[in-house]
Amino acid sequence: MHISRIRYGLTILYILTFTLCLVACGGGQKDFGHGKGKDSFVCGDQTVTVVPVDGTRPKDVYLCKGDTLTWEPNGHTFVVTFPKKYPFEGNPMTFQNDPQHPNNPVVSPPAIYAGSLVVYHYDIIIDGKPVTDPQLVGGGGHSP
Repeated sequence: MHISRIRYGLTILYILTFTLCLVACGGGQKDFGHGKGKDSFVCGDQTVTVVPVDGTRPKDVYLCKGDTLTWEPNGHTFVVTFPKKYPFEGNPMTFQNDPQHPNNPVVSPPAIYAGSLVVYHYDIIIDGKPVTDPQLVGGGGHSP
């Protein structure tokens, strides 16, 4: 009988500790900077590396107003085209690296403020071959 009380007490202690840990950790939720319970990312200039077949590394790129995106060619030639919406200042919709200097990075103009999170789909051609590479996400930050 004494042993069952110890087991019961340890079980209750374990459940309380687990529950407190979940509450303290926020249940895994992050903050996008727009309030409680939303995911988060840090604003700042970003860099992606051009990778044949895969498109870019990393795949997920978030840009806030004024952030730039540096495309590291990794020794490859590439052309990026935004067919519908352009996430940067100006309106060229397409940019590419210099084929004579395929190791020189290309830096985008500053990102525009989108007001909320917006997905910008783009097409990328690496070494003359189209690659499926989905998107950039813009609209982070707090103010226009």
